[in-house]
Amino acid sequence: MAVKLLFRNHSFTTEGCGQFLDVTDDLREVVAESGVRDGMALVYSPHTTCAVLINERESGFLRDFTSLMDHLVPLDAPYRHDDLEARTENLEDDPHDVPNGWAHCRQALLGSASQTVPIVNGELLLGRWQRVFFVELDRARDRRVLIQVMGE
Repeated sequence: MAVKLLFRNHSFTTEGCGQFLDVTDDLREVVAESGVRDGMALVYSPHTTCAVLINERESGFLRDFTSLMDHLVPLDAPYRHDDLEARTENLEDDPHDVPNGWAHCRQALLGSASQTVPIVNGELLLGRWQRVFFVELDRARDRRVLIQVMGE
């Protein structure tokens, strides 16, 4: 059987730091469109201040997660990334007029630019309560999430 491959770019604008965007239904639509019966679906964020997480869509968890991030990586702490008198790297083509060192630290702590979900019999193998989220760790911005489905 031939391997099928489908790639989709979903663009949107986030509302602000800590926003969880549930992309599970988008992912299911791409899987259905692909015709893949057995394989995998990859969800990827090409942004250094965003994450892709799999967890439960439950308001208590979302508030707890925000509190945890605020405790571990506070928004009002000093970050060397934001010190433009000392920083010399990756400055071209961006005025860096909005400090966001905390957003980079949060993403590095999570370390989850992507998630891969198995596909069996044309369905995503997510647990009963699992959802796939795109998480904004910076401010409201234009973003995209890339979805690639591969398999037979």
